[in-house]
Amino acid sequence: MEHALADSIDEQLWFGEDDPAHADRAASESLAASVARIAGLKPLPVVAQKVLAALSQDDWSSRDVAQMVQSDPSLASMVLRLTNSSFYSRGVPVHSIHQAINRLGGSKLRELVVGVAAMSLVDADTARAQQWRDHCAGTAAVARVLAGDARLDASSAFLAGLLHDMGKLLMLETQEIDYDEVEEAHESCDEGLPAAERYQLDFDHAVLGGHVLREWGIPDPVPQLVAWHHQPGRAYEEGPSLAKLCAVLRLADRIVEHFDAGSPVDAEGLAAGADATVLGYSAQALDDLDERLREARAEALSAFAG
Repeated sequence: MEHALADSIDEQLWFGEDDPAHADRAASESLAASVARIAGLKPLPVVAQKVLAALSQDDWSSRDVAQMVQSDPSLASMVLRLTNSSFYSRGVPVHSIHQAINRLGGSKLRELVVGVAAMSLVDADTARAQQWRDHCAGTAAVARVLAGDARLDASSAFLAGLLHDMGKLLMLETQEIDYDEVEEAHESCDEGLPAAERYQLDFDHAVLGGHVLREWGIPDPVPQLVAWHHQPGRAYEEGPSLAKLCAVLRLADRIVEHFDAGSPVDAEGLAAGADATVLGYSAQALDDLDERLREARAEALSAFAG
């Protein structure tokens, strides 16, 4: 059974040549067992899966999708509330799911349904879980602005930002790892936490998250971006489009870390990094975006609160 689970793990999302010691059978079995356990305990709601499948068709019907969403009262109320929030709307309030879908369009509806469904799976009763959820919402908003600025796929950037730490949130809830033990490592450097996770589990939250998203039927490039956001070399191997989206996610993650801490963004330091360089951002350009990014983050935190 363990070998069958391990064989089901998509090697494309595995660790990569920069970490060959982990690309072995034991690590694969460990990851597969956690993916199976978490995906089994936390399946994506059936309605969300149906909506995703419908939206993947070129000739999807807004009325049919509205009926799907309305079949889940909790999802329907959240979609309506979020559509009318400042994060998604600047116009006249909508009062029906069908109106909401027509206003949002396919890409935004997809990101909203997936976001609501995924976040509904996470227990945010603890301070750490709420902090991480807020960080994900903020990263999503900042990533969407950066992607739009770079003329990239803003919807995928948003979803990747919202879900980039889903593996961490799920492991916190299912107790795959004791985060109290690794918190100190996380504070010591940007890559301290994933390194500590790999030491204990043979995989990190990013790789786990990417595989769980695949299990939930969320289409690429989102699972790829989530799996590789701590190993950007994999994204660079796939081509310039994915490399730039990965850079957007990583840069958004770093910017929001400054926002979360209530500290000024280190524009000079970020501009000197590979992610800003790939996207063509100077320190001045990042400074010029600061107010807009802070506003987007604040709107996302308000929209996804609770």
